[in-house]
Amino acid sequence: MFRREGLTSSEQSAVSDGFRVHGEELGAPDYKKEQVKWVVLDEQDDIGAVLAADILWDWMYIDELWTSPELRGDGLGRELMRLAEAFAASEGLQGIWLWTQSWQAEGFYKQLGYDEFTRFDDFPRDHARIGFRKTLS
Repeated sequence: MFRREGLTSSEQSAVSDGFRVHGEELGAPDYKKEQVKWVVLDEQDDIGAVLAADILWDWMYIDELWTSPELRGDGLGRELMRLAEAFAASEGLQGIWLWTQSWQAEGFYKQLGYDEFTRFDDFPRDHARIGFRKTLS
């Protein structure tokens, strides 16, 4: 059977349990995913910026970093990244990684000391999806 909608909660549980059991059989570390978010509200209590991340094993994955157009250029994105890095370091995580697109923030992450570890050219066509990471000391 093929369908486009997501898995039901019972189907997702079966898949998750299957991954867990398989990982245990192979001696893999326990899978645990924790979500963390930093949210900046403007004067009207609207979202001005957000950084949403997942902690997977001992790395943080930045899922979303967004700043409203009105607040861009004020260093808010840098500050959110600094907060995420400080939190990750305080939790003893090894590092942070993320994806960005070639038209978005490639230079921004390089300026913050992130190293490109992979590039998926023509995704989408004539652009690239870029993986960045930063190891924490």
